[in-house]
Amino acid sequence: MRQALGLIEAIGLATAIEATDAAVKSANVELLGLEPCKGDGMHTIKVVGDVGAVKAACEAASVACAKGRGVFSVKVIARPADGLAPMIYNNQTLGFDPERDRDRMEVDTYWEFGKYDQKKPTRAVMKTLKTVSEAEESEVQEDSTEE
Repeated sequence: MRQALGLIEAIGLATAIEATDAAVKSANVELLGLEPCKGDGMHTIKVVGDVGAVKAACEAASVACAKGRGVFSVKVIARPADGLAPMIYNNQTLGFDPERDRDRMEVDTYWEFGKYDQKKPTRAVMKTLKTVSEAEESEVQEDSTEE
């Protein structure tokens, strides 16, 4: 993962949406998605881009959060380690589609969490995306079996 990662924890959905809008409009960053947290109505906004752009976007989002219920924390990671990528890219992030974002975000693995249940702990499984050639081969095999 070569890009910087910005994480903004906003309190409240409306505040998170306003902060997301401010972050994306203020700098040349890409919105990875919005991840709802369990408790206190917090939402984590994830943006990626160049370090300076991510810092500017996080600052703008923090100012926008002040208009709403507030910001809990803001973090900028200049170049996250490759081992962190599956934790950053997961099926809990709203707006993140691993198949669609594979090349743009340089993603080859992600975490898939099961449905949240208060009675038992949440389990996660690391998923590896098929390469483009593997995906094309499986489509060709499916087409030939249908005939």
